[in-house]
Amino acid sequence: INQLKEQGKQTHLKAARTRTAYATHVRRGREWLSSFAASGMESQPEDAGPALTPMAPDDPYSNPEFRTAFESTPNSCSDKALALYMTWKGFHENLGKSTVESIRAAFKDVWANADGNTFRGKWGFNEARQRWEGNPAESADVQDVLTSIKHKASAEAGDRKHSLPITQDHLDRMLQWARTVCPDLDFALSVLRMTFSTPGSGPAQQPLSELLGLKVRTLVTRHLEQLAFASTAWTLWTRCYELIRLKRRHITIDCTMVDRTLEKYLGNEPLMLSDRSVYFEVYLANRKGWQRKVDKGMTEADLRSNRYKIFPQPELPGADCFLWLPLWVHWLERVHYQQPLDPDDNVFPAMGANGVVQPREPISHDTVQQWINEATTGAGIQGSFSTHCFRRGGAQYRFMLAPVGERWSLKKVHWWGGWAEGEHHNTLIRYLLDKLYCYETDYSDALAPIVQDVRDSLVGESALMQPVTAEEVRTAHASITSNVRGLWTRMGQVSESVHELATVIRQGMAGALWQPWAGSTTHGSYASVVHSVAPPSQSQLLHGHPSSIAPTPVPQLAQASAPVPPVGPMARVAANHVVTAGAGPSQTASFHDYPVVPLAKQPPLSGLRIPNIPVELPDGSRRPRRDSWRDIIAHWLVGDPPRGLSVPLKDWPADWYQGRNRTFASKYSQRATTALEFIDIFKSDEARFLAAYPEAEEGHTHLLHAINRARRERRQLESQ
Repeated sequence: INQLKEQGKQTHLKAARTRTAYATHVRRGREWLSSFAASGMESQPEDAGPALTPMAPDDPYSNPEFRTAFESTPNSCSDKALALYMTWKGFHENLGKSTVESIRAAFKDVWANADGNTFRGKWGFNEARQRWEGNPAESADVQDVLTSIKHKASAEAGDRKHSLPITQDHLDRMLQWARTVCPDLDFALSVLRMTFSTPGSGPAQQPLSELLGLKVRTLVTRHLEQLAFASTAWTLWTRCYELIRLKRRHITIDCTMVDRTLEKYLGNEPLMLSDRSVYFEVYLANRKGWQRKVDKGMTEADLRSNRYKIFPQPELPGADCFLWLPLWVHWLERVHYQQPLDPDDNVFPAMGANGVVQPREPISHDTVQQWINEATTGAGIQGSFSTHCFRRGGAQYRFMLAPVGERWSLKKVHWWGGWAEGEHHNTLIRYLLDKLYCYETDYSDALAPIVQDVRDSLVGESALMQPVTAEEVRTAHASITSNVRGLWTRMGQVSESVHELATVIRQGMAGALWQPWAGSTTHGSYASVVHSVAPPSQSQLLHGHPSSIAPTPVPQLAQASAPVPPVGPMARVAANHVVTAGAGPSQTASFHDYPVVPLAKQPPLSGLRIPNIPVELPDGSRRPRRDSWRDIIAHWLVGDPPRGLSVPLKDWPADWYQGRNRTFASKYSQRATTALEFIDIFKSDEARFLAAYPEAEEGHTHLLHAINRARRERRQLESQ
């Protein structure tokens, strides 16, 4: 019976994980003591001389009991040996305070169960009984070492090293990041949705795995498992080890009702009240503290503890456990297993590098931490997050960050988090009230024009419901008045611009835009209207609708010089084509009909430049090659000021690409060839142009070669 008693205490007094951790600490401590005591009790060398300090009378090395200080029955040296061991671990090996606390707790447990009540309580020597009593782990020396290590950790770390909480916004950003790095995620879920009408296993599910392919399936599996784990941990406020050991038997789900709601989710259909009332149940069998409830005697209410009903939360897309957890279970059953999960299968199994899921092997703590690091970094979330971030974030959201009217009472928070009755004075304060106190004593917005006083109500809810003050009304009125005044000013400017544009268009239609040559051979004066026009879209340029372009005209009378005779074929091109206002897609005004005085042009201050093709986009990438010819037409007709082409190529005088600027001759000639082929030969008809030159899809170089071949066939270009 005595053996049975000891065996029962060893098996059930502490949780299995706790027993394993304590046994490891005790074993390592005894190994350390054996080697350390042996080296410390070696005799001093005879030639050491008087420089060595003799051992003090109370030096533990001089006591033969020091070697056995870590045995199950403590002796007079046990407290000193434990203090030395904790000092070695905390100061020499620089381990954390939690590790040192665990070492002390392990030896305290060993000695407390050595001989009934003999080694429990305060450590000391009983003069009456002439023996040591109490627990050496409760000695003043051990307590002082532990306090010193805590102070050291606080001094080195500064602020507390609590994990930052994951907020609702963080989860939404992590979801967006997952969709970015895994673009097939939504497609895979849409395919999975189609299988809801085919329950069970069989050949109906086999094509789904084959359709996606191994690479896509592995990537989707990795991100879908992460989304399911994060949303479940945030919703249920679980610790990492509580959730990674979740089994299929711990989830009670009506697949018919839940799948019907999931189909509406994936189909972007609105959820009715009946849909919002559907739920499934999760039982956290490994929730911390369940043994304490058993010790205190479980009541009927306790029998329902650790069981959570999960309802839809479509307003929290990244944290919606109702969506992601059932989808993940369906994914495992229909993509990886082709059969329902067994009751003892892990809900969050490990996956090998080859994409094979191990149903009986749970994911590791390190894997979860790696997920968190990758997701927060990829989503651009700053801060340090551990696996505890979901528990802290979910609790803080429900207590003080949820919308007004949806925040939970402290009693509800206490139940949902599974905290023990005695934890509301410490753990709950660390999770919730410390954060709340920091928020309600934060005066960083003291200089704001309207300061919200958050001290009079929970999280400043009263500031959202109190009546507006006269000063706030005046401030808002001044802001609105300023915005309206600026809007009227802008509208006036637009009205003037429209009026001026209408004037220019009317003059152009009346033939006043270009004055014909009067027949004189001497220099004459001609009035021309010079106006600047904002670059139109490519579709407007290619389809010949300049009247739909919205310019900002600046009418100006210019004194023009006599016409400059063309120099070479490209010089004629520069001044020979202009789209007439009101002209249709097939109409262009040609200077061959009558002499025209070209407008004087000056080189831009920054120098001449013809942008390279394909053009570079702001993000560093380049436009697709199939669009290069459109950029050439745009450069010819309107230019490209952001890329240095402030004057359209059609308006370039000859000396801008000849003489000292002849480096631009080749590029200018190539652009002119392409642009004039489109404008002159095909009358700006995009459909005919692309039908004649399918090479345009391959890039501007292939297109230029095709145009030159066509020109040779038309005998416009001699064969070389």
